[in-house]
Amino acid sequence: MNCKTGAVRLIDQIISTIELIDSQDYDRELELYNGSTLGKHFRHIYDFFNCLLQQCECQLVDYCQRDRDAQIESDMDYAKRSFESLKDGLQNIDEDQVITVKADFELEPGVRPVVQTSIGREVMYAYDHAVHHLAIVKIGLRDLYPDKPFDQNMGVAASTIRHQHQTH
Repeated sequence: MNCKTGAVRLIDQIISTIELIDSQDYDRELELYNGSTLGKHFRHIYDFFNCLLQQCECQLVDYCQRDRDAQIESDMDYAKRSFESLKDGLQNIDEDQVITVKADFELEPGVRPVVQTSIGREVMYAYDHAVHHLAIVKIGLRDLYPDKPFDQNMGVAASTIRHQHQTH
């Protein structure tokens, strides 16, 4: 499986997860999240994939320049459509294309290093980033819906799942 296929499968899981959430809970501020929401986590996941897809043609990706589309945080249907559009965008990229990414390590403005990478590597980064945020989403869902079953593998890396199967 290539990076694009893995990302598309993960996006399908995200869309399915959004569909499990009651609309009044999607943008509800959760104490568990220090006032953040499920919708904000989904928007944050979306931002990284979208930023890569929007900027990779310029061959310079700056994740600090994400769109941060607030409508994804509050409108579940819009969020699902936005994630669907990512799947289309992923089909049109060349994983082997070399690009650069502008890094950001400082709170104060200053010189930001630029690192050479590939689109495939950056899709992998967005995928891993999404997996970790889905783990946080799962914690919120379990808090909101303690009796509702959720995919136990949501928010767990494929290598961890394989390792768990090998040791049990």
